[in-house]
Amino acid sequence: MNRWHPPEPDDGDWPVDRGRPWGLRLLALLGAFSFVMLGLSSLAPLLHPQERRPPDLPDRPSSGLVSLLGRLV
Repeated sequence: MNRWHPPEPDDGDWPVDRGRPWGLRLLALLGAFSFVMLGLSSLAPLLHPQERRPPDLPDRPSSGLVSLLGRLV
């Protein structure tokens, strides 16, 4: 039995590429989307300025109605 096949005659057309199955295409698309989202989430803190916190309030003075009532009791 001869397993060698003679070459087919060349008609000048390019070979037909059937591409990848739909499952692999969707998996590649999901991987690309995940890669982009990971990059954006790592850059997001650099793009937003740090929020300024208001200065801490000074301690309330101990004199007042509450301290006066505390001394009376």
